[in-house]
Amino acid sequence: MKPNPKGILIAALILLLITSVISRFIPGEEPDMPEPAEKEERDEIIILPNTQKEAVIAMYNHWEKKLVKIPLEEYLVGVVAGEMPASFELEALKAQAVAARTLAVYQMPAYGGKGCSRHAGADVCSSYAHCQDWISLDHMRKNWGQNFEGNLNKIQHAVQETKGQIMTYEGKPIEVFYHSTSNGKTEEVSEVFSNSLPYYTTVDSTGEENAPMYEGSVTLKNSEFADKFHSRYGIRLDPNNLASQIQINSYTGSGRIREITVGGKRLRATEFRLLYGLNSTDITFIFGKDTITMKTKGFGHGVGMSQSGANYMAKQGYSYKDILLHYYRGVEIDHY
Repeated sequence: MKPNPKGILIAALILLLITSVISRFIPGEEPDMPEPAEKEERDEIIILPNTQKEAVIAMYNHWEKKLVKIPLEEYLVGVVAGEMPASFELEALKAQAVAARTLAVYQMPAYGGKGCSRHAGADVCSSYAHCQDWISLDHMRKNWGQNFEGNLNKIQHAVQETKGQIMTYEGKPIEVFYHSTSNGKTEEVSEVFSNSLPYYTTVDSTGEENAPMYEGSVTLKNSEFADKFHSRYGIRLDPNNLASQIQINSYTGSGRIREITVGGKRLRATEFRLLYGLNSTDITFIFGKDTITMKTKGFGHGVGMSQSGANYMAKQGYSYKDILLHYYRGVEIDHY
């Protein structure tokens, strides 16, 4: 009997189909699969806090009496240059950059702040007496002369090395205070300002005895002292017997005067300091025959980081983070 050509062809096709199916599921081999589609680019991007688009800050320039908007990190170069000597150690300049950045972010409405209370539409102003100091490149050239390029590079480096970094407490930017020079200890914030804040306590600030502003002195004629007090409070003092009319009522934990009575009027020492233009509230009175001398230790309100103390710590090998965590207790170094 001759084989049927059609039957042979059908059998061959069936055998080929069975072999193909079996071969796709042999253990240890994977079936051919198409290449996965390329993921969309957004799935590959990981956004870190310090790589976000740089913030822009609105600053009232009190030098030129106008509102300007500049990148936050560029603004900080002007702040560090205005607030701290460029001759200070790099780690101290870095600590200043983080403190200044935190102050700015704390005030910016974009991050929940209230802005500058003196100038509508401004996050901050350039006045050290209200927000924090800021100077332009022209001011830097005038101040530094032939050292301009080197000082500018140093400060830019301090800002760049800490880019985006701020201090936070319980996840929020802290309210920042800092000052020039302490009397050996920092001041508890409620002794100077109205509210107590958990990250401000009295801490030791050593190595400042040789700082330029560690000691100060103001000498007035007795009549000048009395006239100034009368013009402010309407109370007449006896210029011939000031010693009996000045009484220190209490001291703070840092050794500064808390409250003082002059001519029967009780004053906070912070108020007395401003009246007579004193460097601090660590005051010693020396009564002469015709003059009164008020000697002070430290320069500034004493709250938060001492800039001179920060420089001393940097010279001892401490990093900017060590410095900040010493002066601001319980905070974290984070990114805005």
